[in-house]
Amino acid sequence: MRLAPVFLGSLARRRMATLFSLVAIVLGVALGMAVQAVHEAALSEFGHGLRTLAGQADLQVLGPRGGFDEALYPLLAAAPEVADASPVVEIDARLAGREDSLSIQGVDLFSLARVTPRLLPRAADEGERFAALADDALFLTEGARRALGVKVGDVLHFQAGSGRLALRVAGDLPGLEDGRRLAVMDIAGAQWHFGRLGRLTRIDLRLHDGVAPDAARAALQARLPAGVVVTLPEAAEDEAANLSRAYRVNLTLLAAIALLTGGFLVFSAQALSVVRRRTEFAFLRAVGLARRTLFGWLLAEGAAVGLAGGVLGVALGHALAWGALAVLGGDLG
Repeated sequence: MRLAPVFLGSLARRRMATLFSLVAIVLGVALGMAVQAVHEAALSEFGHGLRTLAGQADLQVLGPRGGFDEALYPLLAAAPEVADASPVVEIDARLAGREDSLSIQGVDLFSLARVTPRLLPRAADEGERFAALADDALFLTEGARRALGVKVGDVLHFQAGSGRLALRVAGDLPGLEDGRRLAVMDIAGAQWHFGRLGRLTRIDLRLHDGVAPDAARAALQARLPAGVVVTLPEAAEDEAANLSRAYRVNLTLLAAIALLTGGFLVFSAQALSVVRRRTEFAFLRAVGLARRTLFGWLLAEGAAVGLAGGVLGVALGHALAWGALAVLGGDLG
């Protein structure tokens, strides 16, 4: 330990070279940590949203983006394996005069209570108990009201076809308090206003007690047309992870390149510093310092710089991830 001041003093004298190595390590580690943290947060948010929307549903029937024929709903509701079925129309409605959009789910209130009760709307006024059945009433989560800057009683204007559609905010969704930007309205109104008559995008199924989801899935799938699939709610989360794999691999590769580039720069800086310190090393050898001991101190010196850079890089990576999620949201916008 008597040699510690010698090597610490050398690091202090080579401030620019030490700082250069430290910054290279910090940036490489920070990029890698930020990519990993952002991706995990996005997948966690997506999975939480799926589980929230699935509620008590054992299976979900999904179709193409344009939806499928609503005639499948009574067919599935009457299946012997199914206890309850809840039809859903999902719409990504563009707000008139604004750049953002709002996710609207048209639901059947009577079946919704038995399958996904967390989506049940609540009217703000006791005198409007039947507002949820009105074709112009919209119920927003707290996160949606905050993001859009509206309150109960306000009117939102949407771009529907070639014209504009006005929907009033009649209440909220007390079962969803996780910051999601989501709205619910009566399924008939959603189909009529957004040109989805006769179409559904999802049917949530609750099976009878004792019915295995895998067996019911196989039996129901055989009755459905091509392009419409029966999935477990958890399968959608896995599919999202698979779809984002290319995005994750690309960003991870970029982070790895940054880390390897930083490592090469650090190696070059360290190698150059060793060459420039030959006189110092020759003096230490002349006073009796063993080659192995000198080598060990050089490794310790590099490890100290690497440890400091790694700790700072982890902190910076988490800060970058927090900033990205704060700006883009948990679902990355």
